[in-house]
Amino acid sequence: MLQRLIPSFLLIAFVLGVSQPAAAGPDGRTGAYDLDGVVKTDLRYSEQMFDRQDHVTDKVAVALRARQSGALEPLSFYLGGRLVLTYIFEETNTAGKFPILSRLPPTHTSGKSDSYGVVNEASLNTTITLPWVTAFAQGEYTEVEYPGQESLQLRKYWVAVGDLDRFPVYAAVGRKTVNFGNFASYAPFTHSHSSHYFWAQSDDPVIELGYVTDRTHLALSLIPEHRGLRVISSPENNGGLSNFALNGSHRFDLQGGNSLTVGGGYLRGTIYDSAIAHHPPGQGTFRSWNGAYNFNTTFSGSNFDVMAEFTTTDDIWPATGHKVTATTLQGRYRSSLFGRPAVYSLSASRGVQGAGGTEWERMEQVILGLEVEPVPHLKLGAEYMYNNGFVPLILPTVTGDRSVESHTFILGAELTF
Repeated sequence: MLQRLIPSFLLIAFVLGVSQPAAAGPDGRTGAYDLDGVVKTDLRYSEQMFDRQDHVTDKVAVALRARQSGALEPLSFYLGGRLVLTYIFEETNTAGKFPILSRLPPTHTSGKSDSYGVVNEASLNTTITLPWVTAFAQGEYTEVEYPGQESLQLRKYWVAVGDLDRFPVYAAVGRKTVNFGNFASYAPFTHSHSSHYFWAQSDDPVIELGYVTDRTHLALSLIPEHRGLRVISSPENNGGLSNFALNGSHRFDLQGGNSLTVGGGYLRGTIYDSAIAHHPPGQGTFRSWNGAYNFNTTFSGSNFDVMAEFTTTDDIWPATGHKVTATTLQGRYRSSLFGRPAVYSLSASRGVQGAGGTEWERMEQVILGLEVEPVPHLKLGAEYMYNNGFVPLILPTVTGDRSVESHTFILGAELTF
């Protein structure tokens, strides 16, 4: 693993070593660099665009708002990089069954305990800012790719047309996360059941039309009828644009500097439309549309956030005879540890896809998390996670086991520029 990491470390060290830091931000931490006026970086922007835990579905709006705020300068080429490493120790009460979410580790085949280190991602991204046009692309190396995928991927690429200083409307096209739901996870590394079940990612380019202000974001996505990377599917998968997603959120400013953000969305076509619960084929299974509804709300103060999210399919999943739902309740508190910025988090989530009492009824998860920023560009994280229920979303009625319990400890580091 070390040999694979050396090039990434050298690249980051080179960029930070030859560049000139810009003025420190309001918090006193420098995050922007200018390489002789040709290539620029901005740490806080990079953190948001790479983040798989926060701003999951609204990256286009993040980039456009960064341009509006001046974080991204016009006629510029921005480069960002991230390296995420984790060491995981798991223990289960049932040999060979480890219900940890959002990972496809290389082990987990036998025994009641396991430990391993993994490169979650080594990524580079670029953002180009032209008049009215923002272009973005991200490539990555990962050791937790989905079966059939390459370890080296061009993960995202899109072009957005819009200038929020002149008009609060944009159009974007490309391969990206579909703008549906919120799916933030306050834990440092592990996703919630909400994102595990319903975080929709495209394989083919999608079209997104949106409206953005400082408090409101509305989006309509037109999605090709193909099996996506995650969650997206349609009855015929014939390439038409009949699949779509609607999503929206609005922030209400309250007294005392607090705020309440309310959001919701609808995705027309999901994978929960077939009796075959493994990458459903395009034809021959008598499938019909099975959409998903999402509702989320976040109450925020100057140093905390509390969030609730609920997502459900419109109809039953033929593979289980039951609707698929996911619920997440979580909170985070921003403070310090040994004088350095720190975030303490607690997340609880539950996924349901079967009738009460069945082996495949539900999965539950609770995570205690801590993330510390000892120096700019580096964050260290730790998690303790409890899981109850083992229900892989492949052949759930065959593989489900409601008696499985597991305990997981995760230590990790994120290096970003």
